[in-house]
Amino acid sequence: MHFSDQTLKLLEQVNQVYPGTVMLRGTGKASGLLKHDQVSNEILGARMLLEVTDLTAPDYTATHELLHIMLTLNGYPQPFFQLEAVDKTLTEQMIVMGTYLYRPAIHAIIYREQAYQGVLDPTVVQAYVKGIMAELTPEAGKDDAQVALRILLLLDAYVFATAANVKPDFEDTFAEYYPAAWAAAGRIFDAMKVSAVRDPLTMHQAIVSTFHAFDIEMVGLGLPELHAQEFVTLTAVLSAHQLQLPVNQVFLIKHVAWMSRETQTAAYVGVGKDNQQNAFVLPELVDMTPEFAKELYHMTVQDLLERLNQPYTIHD
Repeated sequence: MHFSDQTLKLLEQVNQVYPGTVMLRGTGKASGLLKHDQVSNEILGARMLLEVTDLTAPDYTATHELLHIMLTLNGYPQPFFQLEAVDKTLTEQMIVMGTYLYRPAIHAIIYREQAYQGVLDPTVVQAYVKGIMAELTPEAGKDDAQVALRILLLLDAYVFATAANVKPDFEDTFAEYYPAAWAAAGRIFDAMKVSAVRDPLTMHQAIVSTFHAFDIEMVGLGLPELHAQEFVTLTAVLSAHQLQLPVNQVFLIKHVAWMSRETQTAAYVGVGKDNQQNAFVLPELVDMTPEFAKELYHMTVQDLLERLNQPYTIHD
């Protein structure tokens, strides 16, 4: 199939910074729905193949994925899942939920850019709504198994509607079928301060706010908290000054109930003193001896992160 000149221009821009070659192709048929799983990527040596697998709105789907890649290459925060529970099924559920909860913040930039480029046209808006309603059932009380999923999907819908300037239309549709979840998503959206998300630092702040606000909603519904601030390792966004400070001035290292996915041993995480967000996981620390703790805390932040091979981003 053919992609628009605008999409191909974005592909060219991505290839200017990608360490290899990104290729794009479209396959499949048009379902009339838009979902986030309608594109796949495959690494073939130095090449990455992006395949749009649903042709409902191929330029929307392609530009969305290309913008994800562009932001990643430019140091925008990414989630890492370096911890796990004893129950492997629970771990996978938490990874899925953490991923869904991370997306609205990065989509604040992506949807805004797609709207600016004219990609969020009425056909795309309609297909987006149909995609969400195909995944969700109408609310049926707090014991409903889809309570958390509704909030996660509708939070993204808030961000989409704001970028596409169609929030009143979404309000009419989603408040009718999912009133409690739509209201909860709105409270999380307010905490995110989407209009302020412009760079890696403000995006990081929005993600942490989202993690925190989601748990508040879970408590209010009598449901288990996700504890994403502790479970999800999020790319640290630090100033040049912070990188040269001793670890103990920027992070608190704490033992957590999770295990390291890498070593299958007890885990310690470094959480930001200012926001309590997991920025790195220390593997193979069964005993945090006073001597080791003293040495660790007096390393510079940059030295520790580089020893751990943990990505970070520098902000002005």
